[in-house]
Amino acid sequence: MSCQWSATCFSRQVRNRGREREPQVERGDLVPQFEVTTLEGNRVSYSTIWQHRNLVLVRLPTGEREDSRQYASSMVARAQGFAEGAATCVITRDEIPWAPAPGVVVADRWGEIVHLAAAPNVAGLPSPSEILEWVHYIETRCPECEGEAK
Repeated sequence: MSCQWSATCFSRQVRNRGREREPQVERGDLVPQFEVTTLEGNRVSYSTIWQHRNLVLVRLPTGEREDSRQYASSMVARAQGFAEGAATCVITRDEIPWAPAPGVVVADRWGEIVHLAAAPNVAGLPSPSEILEWVHYIETRCPECEGEAK
């Protein structure tokens, strides 16, 4: 499957020190296809998650750091909660052009981003409890009601 971008995502360009980068995503955009290696060394392709499970993508800064290790451990400790919310939690240091680092992306099983958090450092990322609240929201929201609200 090819990359899926919303029209608004294509229209945005992010400039970084004079160089163009891939456009970053926003809430409501679709998650583009990606492949990464998790901190445990497992290869994950979004195509195996899409339409089957919700996604929690955590991008940590490159390099082994104590704050990143602690954050990853706190997320792994909540694995049961993510499983109960039909969510796959992917934690990586790999480059993903459209995702912030450090950052968290929460998307429903159809790829719609419902929450996006970027921070200047790992300490600024949402807690695992906050992320689990977003996963719970995805599982309990009413798509028909949301359609009426738009």
